[in-house]
Amino acid sequence: PVPDEVALRILKKELKCENLNDIFDDLHLVASASLGQVYKATLKKEGHEVAIKVQRPNILQSFSLDLFLLQSLGYVLDSIFTTVTKQAAYHHALFDAFSRSSYLELDYENEAQNQIQFKIELAKRKCKVKVPSTYNQYTTQHVLTSEWINGTRLADAPKDQIKALISDGVELFLIQLLDFGRFHADPHPGNIYVTDDGILCLLDFGLCSDIDPKARSAMTKAIVHLLTGDFDSLIARDAKDLGFLPEDLDISELKPILKTILTKGLLESGSNLHNRKRKLMDISNELNDLFFRYPFSVPPFFALVTRGLGLLEGIALSGDPEFDIFRASLPYATKRAIDIMGSQSLRKITH
Repeated sequence: PVPDEVALRILKKELKCENLNDIFDDLHLVASASLGQVYKATLKKEGHEVAIKVQRPNILQSFSLDLFLLQSLGYVLDSIFTTVTKQAAYHHALFDAFSRSSYLELDYENEAQNQIQFKIELAKRKCKVKVPSTYNQYTTQHVLTSEWINGTRLADAPKDQIKALISDGVELFLIQLLDFGRFHADPHPGNIYVTDDGILCLLDFGLCSDIDPKARSAMTKAIVHLLTGDFDSLIARDAKDLGFLPEDLDISELKPILKTILTKGLLESGSNLHNRKRKLMDISNELNDLFFRYPFSVPPFFALVTRGLGLLEGIALSGDPEFDIFRASLPYATKRAIDIMGSQSLRKITH
């Protein structure tokens, strides 16, 4: 961690105060991370316990170098892949979207606004997930003050508690992905907590991504088509609407290959991650050939989506070995599909 005298000097400067004891009681360091460190304190005026995140000094310079190198790598990868395969250029766009979102992660006022927006939008949808309140009067570009949460990481909770809460986690994930359109893009185990009174809690809103209405609609249909086995619609329409394939691509040759991969690699492997990994390894040559011969692309938001999905599934399986992320997603995806298309249109795509 950064020495206390350095971090607290930044805190004083940001909050424009000579003596932090005028604002806080029992201010002490509790955690340190790559971008900043977190202090716990009690607000003198309000009497509330808070978490105070203080950004590391000079982080912008090292951060900018890392992101510059990442974007340069994107150009190199695009050059290689478009030369030796028919794959579309997407690496630079993917890394550029990540870089733009990452720069915003350094703006704690922006993070506070994300946090407020999530709190409002999730409450509107009656999602059973807590988002900590923010204290804007003690928040600046380099300092974020939020409600202190007493609890434990979901990944460290008892198995029966994980099993009981995972449906709330799936709903949280799908509300962002299919309805709200603003996505928490950094859902690592340290950002998903269980409060002492047993409620799921989402933390750290610095890295968020947007999913436009067209992509949300296409994603909803794709999940329903995948789980109902309608691979024709999934490949011919959804893959193009989501940007994985060009609109003008003739998919007649591609369709049977993708059907085999989707069936073997996802549906037949069931809920077990090891089985799914083994199945994907079994068809790895087919996958390599597919990406070599066809102009696939990865939408910038999708890498963040799959990261969140993988984390959620991993935690869920630790509490319920029979958990299946695809089946768990179907009820909410079906509900969203009815909202978007109406029940009659849904019946057409599922029968």
